[in-house]
Amino acid sequence: MTRVVVDPLTRIEGHLRLSTEVNENGVITDAQSSGMLFRGFERILVNRDPRDAARITQRVCGVCPTSHAMASGNALDDLFGIADQIPKDALVARNIIQGLNMIASHATHIYVLWLPDIVNPAYRDVLATIGETGNALWKELLYRFAPISYRIDGVSIPPGKAYVNAIKEKKRLQEAIAIIAGKMPHQMSSILGGVTYRPNVADIGKLASYYYEVMDFVDSSTLGVDHGTWLHNTFQASSPQNAVKFVVEHLQELVDKSLLSNDFSHSAGWGDVELLAAFGCELIGETLLGLPASLKLDRTGGYDSNSSVGFLTYGVYYDVENGDGYDPLEFGKTGFQKAAFITNSLEHQKFDHRNVTEEISHSFYTGEDNLHPFDGVTEPVIDADEINYSGNDQSKYSWMKAPRYKGVPCEVGPLARMIAMEEPLTMGLIKSFTDNGYSAANTFTRMVARVQEMLIISEQLRKWITSDLDPNGRFSVPADLNMAKDSQGIGLWEAPRGALGHWVKTGSDSKITNYQMVVPTTWNSSPRDKNGIPGPIEQALIGTKVSAVENLLGIDNSNPTGIYHAARSYDPCIACAVHTIDLTKENGRNKRVFDIV
Repeated sequence: MTRVVVDPLTRIEGHLRLSTEVNENGVITDAQSSGMLFRGFERILVNRDPRDAARITQRVCGVCPTSHAMASGNALDDLFGIADQIPKDALVARNIIQGLNMIASHATHIYVLWLPDIVNPAYRDVLATIGETGNALWKELLYRFAPISYRIDGVSIPPGKAYVNAIKEKKRLQEAIAIIAGKMPHQMSSILGGVTYRPNVADIGKLASYYYEVMDFVDSSTLGVDHGTWLHNTFQASSPQNAVKFVVEHLQELVDKSLLSNDFSHSAGWGDVELLAAFGCELIGETLLGLPASLKLDRTGGYDSNSSVGFLTYGVYYDVENGDGYDPLEFGKTGFQKAAFITNSLEHQKFDHRNVTEEISHSFYTGEDNLHPFDGVTEPVIDADEINYSGNDQSKYSWMKAPRYKGVPCEVGPLARMIAMEEPLTMGLIKSFTDNGYSAANTFTRMVARVQEMLIISEQLRKWITSDLDPNGRFSVPADLNMAKDSQGIGLWEAPRGALGHWVKTGSDSKITNYQMVVPTTWNSSPRDKNGIPGPIEQALIGTKVSAVENLLGIDNSNPTGIYHAARSYDPCIACAVHTIDLTKENGRNKRVFDIV
C-alpha cells in the first residue's frame, strides 16, 4: 500500500489536503479530505450590528461573494421580519446579480480551474498510442486549454485560445455585475430590505449588451451549435432518452466528418463541450461513438454501490412571478430551481432545514456534536495533540465540519441541482451510466451538469434583464435595528458550488449572538462523521484509479490525475468552508507538495 498525498490541491480556492492510500493495482482504497486553514468569520460576526453581515460575509470568498451576500441578506430579511415585504424589483435585481455571478463562476471553473487537467502530459502519451488521430486531438486540446505559464518537458506552451477568451468573458461578466451592484468582487447592492441601487434604462441596455456578447462566446466556442438549439433539444427535450439521443447523434455527425481528416477544430464544428463529451467519456466516446480511445472521466470520481451519499439543494433564485416578498422558511418550494433532498437511490424527498446538522468528531473544533446551525459553535481546539492527519476514524484531521442531512453526507452543486430539477439531459446520462454499470455521479456528469446549468441560467437571465426588471419599480423597504431584538433568521440559497445556508441569532441589544455558515464545500469536502462515514469527496476518491485513463500506461503516483479530476470536479472552495491566519507566512499558497511513502 502506498500513501499519496496532494497538499495543497492547487487551482482551487484555498488550501485542501488530500491524503490517499493506493494499492498495488493503482486503486485508491482510502482517502482523507482536510481543510487546511481556519479563518474565524463566524466568530468575527459575534457582537456586531447584524446589518454588517451582508458586507463581512462576502469577504469569505472572492469567487462567489454574491452568494454570501444573498444568503446573508435572506437571513437578515428574516431576522428583521420583513422578508414578505421585499419589492419584486429588488428580488429581480438580486436574481440578476446572482445569475451573472453563477455563470462567471461556472465559466471560471470549467476553463481556468478544471480543463487545464485535460492537457496533463500523461494524456499526450495515452493519445499517442492511437496514432495520428490521437496526436491531432492532443494538439487541439493544447491549442484550446493550455493554461498561462505552462511548460511540458521544459518547453513553454502558449496559453490556450479558449482559456484566454474565457478569462475575457469572466471580466465582461464582472463588469456587468458592477453596473447593477456597484462593484465586483464584493458587490455593494444586496442589503437588508432589498438592494441599494435603482438601475435606469441605460443600465438595463448595458446589461443586455454584456449578456449577448457573453452568449456569442458560448455559441462560438463553448458549443458547436447555437445555445438555443442545444437547450431546445436537451433541457426542453420530450424525454431524457431524446436529450441523450440528440447529443449522441450530434456527436456522431462530427465524428463521421472529422475522423478521416483528423480535424477537431472549432471550424469543423467541435465546440469545447462536444470535444469533452466525445473524448472525455468512455461510454459515449468508445461504446456509443466507436472512438478508438477516451479519457474515461466517467470512470473517476464516482460512488460505489454501497455509497451513502445523497444529493441536496436548498433552491435558488426568487420566484418573481408571485410579486413582492418571499417566505424564508418556505424558500425553494417554488421557482425554477427548487429545494430537495435526493437519496442515493435518487428518491426525491421534501427538504426541511431542521434536518441539517454539523458534526465535529473529526474536525479541529471542540464542543457538542451533531448540532443544528442555530445552535452551532465554532470553538477551535487548542491541544495540538488532537490533530493527526493520518488517523482516519481515530483522529481530528480537518478544519471543515461534517454537515449531514438526516445523518446522510450529501453532494451539493450543479449535479444535485440538475437532479432536483429532473433536467432531461442530466437524467438521461445518469440512466445511461447506471444501466451500463457506471456510477450516476462521476467526474464527467458533474462537468456536464455545470455546463448545462450555465446554459439554463442564461435563458432565465435574459428574461430577468429584458422583461422583468422595471427601472420605475421599488427596490427596498426600510428597517430599524430595534426590529432585530431577540430574534433569529435563516438564509437559504445556492452558491455556484452548492447549498449555502446562513443562520443568525441576536440578543436584547439586537447585536449578533451567534452566526453560522454551512457552505457547499463543507458538504462536499467534509471529513468523516462520528460513525466513520466519509464525506462525498472522500467517497468519490475511493475506488478511483490514481493514474491517467484507468492506469492505462501504468501506475504513476507522482502524477495522480485521478485525484485531480475527482476532487476538482466538485470545484472546492476551502476559503468558504473553514471560516488562523498563518502569521509566519511560511506556508506559501502556491507551494505544492507530493508526499509518497
